[in-house]
Amino acid sequence: MNKEDNVRPNYFNQHLAFKQAQTIIPKYNLQKGMIFQNRYKSRDGKTRDYMFVVLNPLYTIDRKIHVLSLNEMTKIEFNNMARRTGVRIIPKYKKRGLILPKLIMNESSKRFYSKRLAPYFDRWYNNSYRTLTLGNVGTAILVDYKFDDDIEDKIV
Repeated sequence: MNKEDNVRPNYFNQHLAFKQAQTIIPKYNLQKGMIFQNRYKSRDGKTRDYMFVVLNPLYTIDRKIHVLSLNEMTKIEFNNMARRTGVRIIPKYKKRGLILPKLIMNESSKRFYSKRLAPYFDRWYNNSYRTLTLGNVGTAILVDYKFDDDIEDKIV
């Protein structure tokens, strides 16, 4: 197997085309459903640009943020997700975000992921689930994402 066989597609640039506006916010203000752009430093020390959707910001408990990486899913997959969840305007920032149910984790995030999420994410969202360490999150840029017209018409 050569190196190219292990390369996964990165849809970051595809999503940049649908960024209508942006606002820099404190990373402690990230909320469930927000879409944000970030330069994240991974465990191996490499820094890459990402676009994420916040699932559960647990920074007060374990300094972690649970997200879906849009780098791992196409615009079509993300729009389909938005159709299922719904989209709302985040009042404080006047930016679009997904309507997500609260994740209740009565166990460690690692156990929750491996038992309840991992078996389904490859099929659902192309392995996009990530647990970010807050200290490795750079500037949080809140993105106002332009969804397909049928979704935009139903924004709450």
